[in-house]
Amino acid sequence: MSSSSLTVPAVVPHWRERLTAFVADIKLDRGLVAVFIASRLLIVVAAVVAETLIPRNPGLIPGADGPLLRSLTSWDGWYYLGIARDGYHAAPVVGTYTNVAFPPLFPAIVRVLSLPFPGWEGVVAVLVSNVAFLVALGLLVRLGTPYLGRRRATLAAGLLVIYPFASTFAMAYTESLFLLLMLAAFLAAERGHRTWAGIFLALTVLCRLQGVALILPLWILLLRQDGWRPRASQAWLLLGPLAGLGFLAYIATITGSPTAFLDAQKAWGREGVGGAAPGKTIGAQFSPYQGALLLTLLWSVFLLVYVRVDRLRPEYWLVPVLFIAAEISSGSLEAVGRITMLAFPLVWILASRRSSFVRRAWPLVSVGLFTLIAVLSFGGYWVP
Repeated sequence: MSSSSLTVPAVVPHWRERLTAFVADIKLDRGLVAVFIASRLLIVVAAVVAETLIPRNPGLIPGADGPLLRSLTSWDGWYYLGIARDGYHAAPVVGTYTNVAFPPLFPAIVRVLSLPFPGWEGVVAVLVSNVAFLVALGLLVRLGTPYLGRRRATLAAGLLVIYPFASTFAMAYTESLFLLLMLAAFLAAERGHRTWAGIFLALTVLCRLQGVALILPLWILLLRQDGWRPRASQAWLLLGPLAGLGFLAYIATITGSPTAFLDAQKAWGREGVGGAAPGKTIGAQFSPYQGALLLTLLWSVFLLVYVRVDRLRPEYWLVPVLFIAAEISSGSLEAVGRITMLAFPLVWILASRRSSFVRRAWPLVSVGLFTLIAVLSFGGYWVP
């Protein structure tokens, strides 16, 4: 028998198949990539303005020094980079603020990637955030396409890029990584990869503990697939709360207090509904800044009016409902912009609107607010 008569099947490594499928999932349209690049240029302009043209808030401490980095590593970035360099501390790291209030995944990734580049943690953190956000946009399009169609799913991702508070996705913050892992969890669940859905949910929780709330919409998604019957494979989602409990236990070993994480939140005014001391309530401290936060909350709630019109499934409209409820229950609206921004079904709703305002005026208004809030955040006048 000649060798030419033998057919040797080509063996493709399993990892290569998975890598090819993953790359296909994050394939981005050129228009969306162009919007992303343009938004990064606006970020650079906003940082230059904040660092050279306006008085900088003297109380704003950057996590890394240097042009642009002074803006992109400020606020919470200072804490994340501190954890990446020196780990957690039981005692306050500045004033009454302790870094045990910040979950570990983002600083852990920055620490590992920075090992070959000592002193470059700030650059690595900013790169991780921006790359994670770009990949998340691809997953957002992939997840939304079966529900909205490719064009509107891409439009939704574009609207998220220029969302008024989206400058946070360019900073040394955990938001980009959280969004990426959350979308990966939903995409894995949609495809029936339940082990991966549980793993991604656990990683999401280790990014931000609010990720624990995602167990409910993800469970509904799995129940729908199983004909609304509980099955053992749904238990993979328990990895999410278990990861959260593991982090809390770790913090307890460092501080000696089982409630250290919750206690640390009080320094930021997160004491629960009615938990603020007299004179420190939202009403007592009402200002134009608080008014802007309240308008952001009302706008986000208003978008939920279209849930029924758009026939959005409960597993998806529950995401903004749970995130908004968590922010309200914290007793503080300071992070309401970031929290509602992470509730990705809201941009699905926006992209489905046919009004001339949403289709033409809102993108321009959003870009203007995006740039303004970026300048104010980088200058220390708006908490991102």
